[in-house]
Amino acid sequence: MTDTGRIPVIIDCDPGHDDMVALILALGNPKLDVKAITNVAGNKVMEKVNRNTLNILNWCGVDHVPVAAGAERPLVREYARKDTDGCHGITGLDGFAFPEDNPLELSPKRAIELMADVVRSSEKKVTFICTGPLTNMGLFLRAFPDLKDRIERISLMGGTCHFVLTEPFMEFNTYLDAEATKIVFESGIPITMYGYDVTYTVLYHDDFLERLRGIGNRTGEMMAELLKEFEIMHNRVWIDLGGGPVHDACAVAGVIDPSVITESDRMYVQIPLQAGPLSGATVCDYAHRSGKPENVEVVFRMDNEKFFRMVEESAANLK
Repeated sequence: MTDTGRIPVIIDCDPGHDDMVALILALGNPKLDVKAITNVAGNKVMEKVNRNTLNILNWCGVDHVPVAAGAERPLVREYARKDTDGCHGITGLDGFAFPEDNPLELSPKRAIELMADVVRSSEKKVTFICTGPLTNMGLFLRAFPDLKDRIERISLMGGTCHFVLTEPFMEFNTYLDAEATKIVFESGIPITMYGYDVTYTVLYHDDFLERLRGIGNRTGEMMAELLKEFEIMHNRVWIDLGGGPVHDACAVAGVIDPSVITESDRMYVQIPLQAGPLSGATVCDYAHRSGKPENVEVVFRMDNEKFFRMVEESAANLK
């Protein structure tokens, strides 16, 4: 019998330490029904993100969710990610030694095929949670336009309104494949954007890592070790904010419980593609002066205490 009380979701990701937290938050929460996980080249190349996703699932005791490989490069632009260490290390999940013998395997289907199967067969509209570049999502909308109305919402980690950290006006996920981002943002599907404006206000500290260890299971211990390493790498490579961010998990938390959002605003967001300093930026009409239709809910603040409690509870529900 179908559990009509749970929210059917597809997670499109590129693990990544923060994707790891997003996956655990989703898989361990009873309100979500994770129908599939699809991978996209982003933080790391496809081979590495595939391995990382399967390692996370195997370690946490999740063997029922299909995982599919997706796009290996952006739709139009070159794959600009150099496969160096960066803030996720060489593997994309530096800081923990996963077992070599992993019985889990990828689905024989490609990402957009698995997406289409899930959306077609779901009794309810499916929510997409996108925590990497939007290449798979853009491909899906182009390949299966008839399924667009079967999508409830796209909750994504990406973009920036006021907060600038990488390239001017840029955030990695939306910038890496600007053409796909433009397709998604102009799709007419309801979008909630968790960009740097909010994700750099949701920081973990050592007390949170101790609480994860205190859960007493292997999932909590793995998370604590990975997040400690991520905080060190992130703050060395980018900027020391006095804690560690878990960007991607924010996009999961808002689907589980929208009340975790304490400040947001609907606005028109455009993605310029022409050459220049704004190419690939999320240009947000936060002053509401363009007269263009509002297409994105941009999140600015979350209830941090509630958020981290949700993560702990999900981790405790896994192996």
